[in-house]
Amino acid sequence: MFALLEGFCLLVRRVVSAVVILLFAVMMAAVLVQVAGRYVFGYSIAQAAEIATYGQIWLVLLGAGVAVARGQHVAIDMVPAALPKPLARVALIAIALVVAAFLAVLGWGTLPLIKMGAFQTSPALRIPMRDIYLCLPVGAAYMVLELLLSVIRRWDDPFPPPEVEAEEIA
Repeated sequence: MFALLEGFCLLVRRVVSAVVILLFAVMMAAVLVQVAGRYVFGYSIAQAAEIATYGQIWLVLLGAGVAVARGQHVAIDMVPAALPKPLARVALIAIALVVAAFLAVLGWGTLPLIKMGAFQTSPALRIPMRDIYLCLPVGAAYMVLELLLSVIRRWDDPFPPPEVEAEEIA
């Protein structure tokens, strides 16, 4: 069961990482087009501004899931790390449940916004706002998936000491 979940998560992680890289590239190109349009040609390109804005929104939500996968979110774990293993496991599960509950509220709470966005379009690109608002439940679902995998992986050592990077050693 764990191997199946890990394989699925690895596939999703690769796809999401590729999408994040693509979004960053598109966002950078849109900003460059916008700057060139404004300062070289004296013309503001509204579509480029919207592409950059909506690309950044999707990038942040999907990138947060990538950060969960890599354990790069800020955390204060001095107290749980000092606990004996059984209590550290309880703390690990409690923290994961609180985060999952927040992400569930985020995902569920955006459903009315998505329904309303089906009838609205963006000002410059004229795309349904529903497509933009979908980043919230999609990002939350991806973070929950990575959170579940993180709890399973960290079960034997719930709060390991931080790894020293090679750059810090030098």
